[in-house]
Amino acid sequence: MALINHTRLQAVLSMSQQHQPQLIRMISTLLADAEKNISQIQSYAQAQQRQELQQTLHKIRGGYATLGAEDLAHVSKTLELALEQQQPISEADLTGFISIYRQSCAALQQEITKLQSDVPPEQAGLDLVQLYYLLRQQDMQACALVQNGQDQLKQLLTTAVADNFSQQVFALNFTAAAVILQPFLPAEHRSNPK
Repeated sequence: MALINHTRLQAVLSMSQQHQPQLIRMISTLLADAEKNISQIQSYAQAQQRQELQQTLHKIRGGYATLGAEDLAHVSKTLELALEQQQPISEADLTGFISIYRQSCAALQQEITKLQSDVPPEQAGLDLVQLYYLLRQQDMQACALVQNGQDQLKQLLTTAVADNFSQQVFALNFTAAAVILQPFLPAEHRSNPK
């Protein structure tokens, strides 16, 4: 067993280079939900809500097993089976699971951070007009442009506006993102909402 099976993770991440930024964003969301899930697990365990606990463990196992978190998947499956067979779950079992869960999240975050730093910067400057029309067309390529052009966006839009804009794009709320971007376009493109 390994904390992270790097071969499996790389296989998932390289399935589609075109959609890799969205995939990274989904993994980041999965990681961001970890502490909320841990609180839920502790709450279900204290309340002896075995079925809810089993379902939560199953959901975590599915998502993380796909990403190569083998230790987490193994420990989760062991606890699921114990719950299914009405066996007691000790505090030590839960503490062990939570520890591996957090370690797996940290290892995945490290991989994602490394991957993001390996992404080559855009050769040309960020084309706001192109980005605007991709957003208007609901084209997923807008995510890649925004992902790779964070620094340029902060220079062009100010940090606060760029952060709000990026948040809208990564939430796939392209219409709202286009509205934010419109005032920064050259004059000839501002009034033409194609």
